Amino acid sequence: MVAEIEGAAGGTSVSRVPIRDQYIASPAFDWVFFIGVPLVAVAIVMAAAYFLPAARIEYYVIGYMAVGHHIPTMIRAYGDPGELSRNRVQLFAIPLCVAPLVIALTLFDARLLTLIFVWDQYHFIRQHYGFMRIYNAKAGLGGDVDSSLDHWLCFSFFICILAHSGFYGYMFADSFYDVGIAVPNWLVNTFRTGSLVVAIGVGVVYLARLQSRIARGLPVAWLKLAVFATSLGVWYYAYVVITDGFLNYAISSLFHCIQYDAFAWHYNRKKARAMTPTRGNAFFRMINKTSNLWMYIAAIWSYGLLSAFGKDVSLAAFLALNTTTGVLHYYFDAFIWRVQRVDFREHL
Repeated sequence: MVAEIEGAAGGTSVSRVPIRDQYIASPAFDWVFFIGVPLVAVAIVMAAAYFLPAARIEYYVIGYMAVGHHIPTMIRAYGDPGELSRNRVQLFAIPLCVAPLVIALTLFDARLLTLIFVWDQYHFIRQHYGFMRIYNAKAGLGGDVDSSLDHWLCFSFFICILAHSGFYGYMFADSFYDVGIAVPNWLVNTFRTGSLVVAIGVGVVYLARLQSRIARGLPVAWLKLAVFATSLGVWYYAYVVITDGFLNYAISSLFHCIQYDAFAWHYNRKKARAMTPTRGNAFFRMINKTSNLWMYIAAIWSYGLLSAFGKDVSLAAFLALNTTTGVLHYYFDAFIWRVQRVDFREHL
């Protein structure tokens, strides 16, 4: 979804859009669920750490949020008649390929499933990049240069953070080792230094362009910079400063999932309101109705609850199920939330 939104809305207009019109939903909604939620996640997880073991906190986040947030993807992919019609081949053919493969790996060599961890982190930063591009578009800005700079800024900083994270450095090395790829220390150290040099270089170029825009009196997407600051700042704190792998993943996953669930509900609600009522879109309109928000939340948590209890009955079965829906979540998000599409931008 947002994890995979690419590019800005077309055009290179430099007309100033009032800041109140640059929010995706509203000032309060955006600051709580999109821009400020990384800080909220830190507060929630670190407060919980005073009362619960770190492993238990991660268990709750993964169970009720990370696994559960696959559901909004499925609601949009299969519940929205327009998306279902547009992507019918992918939505039906790909699951038939993914499910048997995941089941086979689960039964014969579950170590290979750890490679999905790499896709998981890529998915995190793609969603963040998507928010930046949406805020840029909402500010009335566009252009390939800014899109490329945003892309380089997001990925260079995130990769640098991962490279300097002791826990994630170990996780990636272990994941590759499981499939027979040993990463020598000299390569790790070179990558760590190189990622820092690239991030600094990109940051300097980005600041120079920002200063140039300000000096020329051109509009700036301040909300884009705000969501970058809170997200990357919290990722640095979670991945580098905090050394407990359970806590740093819980923080990252929690704010990622809240952002996703909130955006999906807000967007789908607006689209559902604009639909001409038919029997084919009845479910989509019902689940995304404001008064039925409880149903949306219940659907997310129910899948998490089912998975949590199900793993006690059959770990292999629910590991395969959750991994399958996870892979489909990553893949479907690559095309069901594309901001380049005119029909998608109508409801932003």
